[in-house]
Amino acid sequence: MAHASPPHRPVAAGIDLGGTKIEATLFGADLLAITARRTPTPNASYGALLAALEHEVQWLRRQAGCEDLPVGIGMPGLVDAQTGVTFAANLSANGQRLSPDLRDRVGGTVVAANDSQCFTLSESCGGAARNHRRVFGLALGTGVGGGLCQDGRLVPGLNGMAGEIGHYGISALLARTHDLPLLTCGCGRVGCYETLISGTGMANLATALIGAPRTARSIGAHLDDPGNQRVMAVWADLAGELLHTIMLHVDPDCIVLGGGLSNIPDLDTYLAAAVDRAALPRARRPEILKPAFGDSSGCRGAALLARDLHNRM
Repeated sequence: MAHASPPHRPVAAGIDLGGTKIEATLFGADLLAITARRTPTPNASYGALLAALEHEVQWLRRQAGCEDLPVGIGMPGLVDAQTGVTFAANLSANGQRLSPDLRDRVGGTVVAANDSQCFTLSESCGGAARNHRRVFGLALGTGVGGGLCQDGRLVPGLNGMAGEIGHYGISALLARTHDLPLLTCGCGRVGCYETLISGTGMANLATALIGAPRTARSIGAHLDDPGNQRVMAVWADLAGELLHTIMLHVDPDCIVLGGGLSNIPDLDTYLAAAVDRAALPRARRPEILKPAFGDSSGCRGAALLARDLHNRM
């Protein structure tokens, strides 16, 4: 008779690779964190980034006492599943084969994926969306990203772009109704939703609507202020239209909110009301959920990817 692994026995690790920090986390068989640490992200060169990641993988494997511990990396941008080439404007890995190059250095199972997709996988597997089959994860932070899971498995698409909804074009009706600016996005296109509903986008909205450069953090913390209320009302209209577009495209059972903006009080209530205003008649709104694993969910999802890939090999 097979016995289950002890819950705290290390089985995989996740690395959250961002523009300013690398967070490495070791996970047990229960997929709860055992230990973690943060280090600055080197941006001087691709070689320096690879060396830093190699150092973190070695540290994780020493902590686990396992030389072939599978390691997943969640990162902003796109990862081509066929070639391993990454497209991440804020990292020195842009245009490089990050996971194959790191695997050549450390051996074993190493896989990289979009951080929002990792977040979605985590919340689908034992997280807030564990009782739902079709899950969309919406990450509202410095940028806007997302991911789609069906029956606990990621649906990355042909180019690994499934869920990149921050680059949908803003509704022309809403832009005209609220006299909104059409701003150039980091992707090079003009008028992406990310320019007005990300954390930076909310600050852009404040400048456009009330002529004051307020941060998303200050807006969310002072919702009794009339100016902030106006910004949040327009932000909710935009975000509600985006969620309705997601409903039209993939019709998820639920939408899990992540990223720094998800910490704004009652954000799920704002969005539920906005979706109800935007949705087609008689359309059933997907449940809008807060994440179960908070800021560590992306790391956990990356570890899940690595564990599952390792088990299939």
